[in-house]
Amino acid sequence: MDVQPTHRRAERGAHERSWRATVLADLGAALGVVAIGVLVLVFDGQELSWLAGLVAGSAAGAWIAIRRGAGRTPLRVPAPGRHRAARSVRTPTALAPERQTARAVESLEHSGWRFVHDIRGIDTTYDHIAIGPGGVIVMQSLSPAGVVRMEGGEPILEHPAAPGTQPRMERLRPRALADAAAFRDGVQRLTGRRLWVQAVVVFWTEFPEGCVADGRSVFIHGSRVAEWMARRPHQLDPREADEVCAAVQALAERRDASSLRVAV
Repeated sequence: MDVQPTHRRAERGAHERSWRATVLADLGAALGVVAIGVLVLVFDGQELSWLAGLVAGSAAGAWIAIRRGAGRTPLRVPAPGRHRAARSVRTPTALAPERQTARAVESLEHSGWRFVHDIRGIDTTYDHIAIGPGGVIVMQSLSPAGVVRMEGGEPILEHPAAPGTQPRMERLRPRALADAAAFRDGVQRLTGRRLWVQAVVVFWTEFPEGCVADGRSVFIHGSRVAEWMARRPHQLDPREADEVCAAVQALAERRDASSLRVAV
């Protein structure tokens, strides 16, 4: 919550009044010691007693000054806008894996790749469809909590372990391969064109292997997907890519995906 200027002035005034009252009380005690020395001099007439009272009072005053100087905490008034600026600084929320993949591959558009994101097919919804010189790719984006490792050609998720316990292993079941088959069949049903479609699973989590191709699917970390796509062998010329894009549009319109944006 912001500290309003009127509140800060009130707090500062109360602080200063309390400090003045304490100092006056301490100085009064010191002056009282000096006064006692003077009274002793007046009534007793002994200069030694007066001198002792003067020394005691001076020492008491010095001790008060040292104590107040060391113990006093200076009042800090926040600079204008300080609290507001601190409040406006927020930790950015992590992007959804689908948005991360879309951003990672958008640089390929200038080299002839076209992308469709979040498209509803006849039987399912596809995270990403890429059409370009390297062919047709259906991608699924995942960001599971843990470390993804490949065992027996399948991705296994290793969940973080509590101290003194073994990590929990979970078999992931990506749908990219099934999506690629469904997309191929959907396009063929609508247009009569048969396509070769590559299935890709994009991980936005720790994936030590980086990139693994098992002949049917490709498992890859999101930071490497654009480079991998750029290095794929040539499969489609621009005319063929246009025909595939038209088939994708037909598929999208079949499912009433009128808000779909195709990057060209």
